[in-house]
Amino acid sequence: MTRYVLAALIRYTTNHVVAHIPSYTLRHAWYRRVLGWSMGPGVHVLMDQHIHMDGVVTSGRKVSIGQGSVINQGCLLYTSGGISIGKCVSISAGVWLVTGSHDLEDPGFAATIAGPIVIGDHVWIGMRATVLGGVTIGEGAVVMAGAMVTRDVPPFAVVGGVPAKVVRQREPRVLSYSLNARLLE
Repeated sequence: MTRYVLAALIRYTTNHVVAHIPSYTLRHAWYRRVLGWSMGPGVHVLMDQHIHMDGVVTSGRKVSIGQGSVINQGCLLYTSGGISIGKCVSISAGVWLVTGSHDLEDPGFAATIAGPIVIGDHVWIGMRATVLGGVTIGEGAVVMAGAMVTRDVPPFAVVGGVPAKVVRQREPRVLSYSLNARLLE
């Protein structure tokens, strides 16, 4: 019982206190030390995230964010299946990364199915896009605003729509940009 209460307290504190602290240093310390996230240098997780986790420690070990990536405000990170974000990834405001779902065949609707989300380097995910569990987004790909990504996205593809489909291909090249979103320490 004590363990359940502690986990509930950590979930509440993460989403209703820590997510609203206007300091990267404090928020990132919580994500690293309490949730166990692996975050590279120059990562910026902006305020107002909602982090859904099954178990605090087990979910935390499943989250890694590469160097220089930015997660903008108001995103939903459902971590039960694992989220791996490459370097210099731009995740726009309001994006949902949903790794868990229910088994449609379970008569009790209780069983959760979780699959990882893997996002390659230099990916841009547009505002209010949704990425479902089990999806890999290739290097340099772009997910257009509002898209629902249910299948893997090839490297350098631009996808959009519901469900997301390839609308064009970017010219493959070495991407060297870096992102900067730091407002407060």
